[in-house]
Amino acid sequence: MNKFIVNVIIKFIVVLICGTIAFLCVYHDYSLYSKPIGKITTVKTSGEKQQIQAEIKNGEEKGQFRDIELKYDKALVYDQKYHKGDVVFLDSELKTITGVKRDHWVAAAVILLLGMLLGFGGRKGFFTTVCFVADIVIFIAMTLLYVKGVDILLMTVVSCLLFAFILLFLVSGASRVTLISFFVTIGALAVVGLLCFALIWKTANMGYEYLDFLPEPYTVKQANHLFLSQIMIGCLGAIIDIAVTITACSVELIRKTPDISTKALVDSAKEVADDITGTMINVVFFTNLAAIIPIFIISMRNDIGFVTVLKYDAFFEITRFLAGAIGILITIPLSVMASSMFLRKGEKR
Repeated sequence: MNKFIVNVIIKFIVVLICGTIAFLCVYHDYSLYSKPIGKITTVKTSGEKQQIQAEIKNGEEKGQFRDIELKYDKALVYDQKYHKGDVVFLDSELKTITGVKRDHWVAAAVILLLGMLLGFGGRKGFFTTVCFVADIVIFIAMTLLYVKGVDILLMTVVSCLLFAFILLFLVSGASRVTLISFFVTIGALAVVGLLCFALIWKTANMGYEYLDFLPEPYTVKQANHLFLSQIMIGCLGAIIDIAVTITACSVELIRKTPDISTKALVDSAKEVADDITGTMINVVFFTNLAAIIPIFIISMRNDIGFVTVLKYDAFFEITRFLAGAIGILITIPLSVMASSMFLRKGEKR
C-alpha cells in the first residue's frame, strides 16, 4: 500500500481514538459543574405537556431520581421538547429544567478541527492550532478587561494588531511577504475604521435599541465604540486573506520580472483578485446573513414585515457586511502598492 495512504490512515485512527476519549471525558464531566445536572430516563408526552423523570448526576442528590412536569409551546421558539437520554441542567430545587448540556458536542467539533489541523496540516497545522488558542486567550482577556471598564474600542485596536501579528508570523513565518501583508492589513483596517468612524459619528440616530446584546444602561459613545469594534473584528479575517494572497502574487511577479511596469503589476494582481474577491465578499455576506436569519424567522412569523425587519433589525448586519466588502476592495490596491514600494526600494539600496 502507498506510504502516503498508510500515514493518512494512521493519522485518522489516532485522531478518531483521541477524539472519542476526549468526547467521553467531556460527556461525563458532571462533577465539574456546580449546577445540578440530570439525565432524562423516561418521557411521557401528552399534548403540550411532558412528564419527565431524570437521574441526578452530581451533587448531594447524585443517583436519585426526580419527576419533572413541563409545558412547551408548539412553535418551540422559547421552549424545548425533551427526549430520553438528554442531559439537562436543573434548578437548585431540582423541580424544573433550566437548559440542555451541550458542551460535549462543542468539544467534539473543536477536537475534530484540532485533530485534522494537527493530523493533516503538518507544521502549518500545528502553528494554526497555536494561533487559534492564542486568539481565544486574547479574546477572553479582552472580554474580562471590558467587564472591568476598559474601553472596548481601545482593546479592539490592540487585539486586532495582536490577532494579525500572531496569525501572519506564526502561520506564514517571518518573510517579506508576511511583513508587507501585516502592514497592508493594518492599513486597510485603519481606512475601514476611519470611514465607519466618520459615518457613525455623523449619523444622528443609529437606532442602537435594535443592536443585539448591547449592555444597558449605555451611552451613545459606548454604543458607537461597541459597534465599531464589531465592524473591525468582522473585517479582519477577510482583509488578512486578501492581503496575503495579493501580496504574495505581487512579490512573486516583482521577483521574477524586476523591471515589470506598475500598470502590468496592477493588471496581473487584478486578475488574481478577480478570482478571489467575489468569493470573499460572499463569505462576509453569508456570515452576516447567518446571524440575522433567526430574527427574520421570528419577526415574520409574528407578522412583522420583511422591509421593517430589514430596516431596523438587519441594519447592523448590513453595515458590517458593507464594511467588510469595502475592506476587501481597499486591500487589493494597498497590497500592490506596498509590494511595489517596499521591494523596489530594497532593490535600489
